[in-house]
Amino acid sequence: MAPEPGRLMASGRAADVYDLGDGTVLRRYRSGQNATVEGRVMRWVREQGVAVPLVHRVDGPDIVMDLVPGPTMLADLEARPWRVVQHARLLARLQREVNDLRSPAWLPRRAGVPDAGTVAHLDLHPMNVILSPDGPVIIDWTNAASGDGSFDAALSYLLMSGFETTGTRDRIGQRTIVGSFRWWRGHREVGRSLGPAAEYRLADANVTPGEAETVRRILDRSGR
Repeated sequence: MAPEPGRLMASGRAADVYDLGDGTVLRRYRSGQNATVEGRVMRWVREQGVAVPLVHRVDGPDIVMDLVPGPTMLADLEARPWRVVQHARLLARLQREVNDLRSPAWLPRRAGVPDAGTVAHLDLHPMNVILSPDGPVIIDWTNAASGDGSFDAALSYLLMSGFETTGTRDRIGQRTIVGSFRWWRGHREVGRSLGPAAEYRLADANVTPGEAETVRRILDRSGR
């Protein structure tokens, strides 16, 4: 077994992040999937003015990028829950900035994602925004594709609604950020794509039974 390249900072469903000790981190896919397109997306959106980590190199399943200091938006919410409405507004603004970009010809198309020719992150939520001293930075561009802003907004709404929480305070905080995000993002904008976004979410093999139940409940309430 190859030695770990540095201190393990975080582990997600698909990848591990290591601190290389020189101001950069290594994000490595455990499955060995190729990260070339993801690295290209990050470099391109950065050139368009979207705040993402600077990518230094991509090698197979590995992306080496700048270490961005600061807590995730989720960690900040846990420490300072009174900022929930402010963060919901920020998340909506960041997503609009991404969706305002016209897709380059090489950007992937994904089955189940309506394509209106704009960039969609497809995994934007408080765990994927770092609140750095220089401003918010969007991370984890694994799922980025050519898509539709309404679909991206609806998917974020469903992702945040499906987070499994425990305790009254956390549930209240979840309802507040979900409702505030939909307000700032546009109630109709989110609602317009709830159906296809729900189908896309339910087709994800990583969805837990609890998340799936929440998505179906939201669809039932919306009459779709």
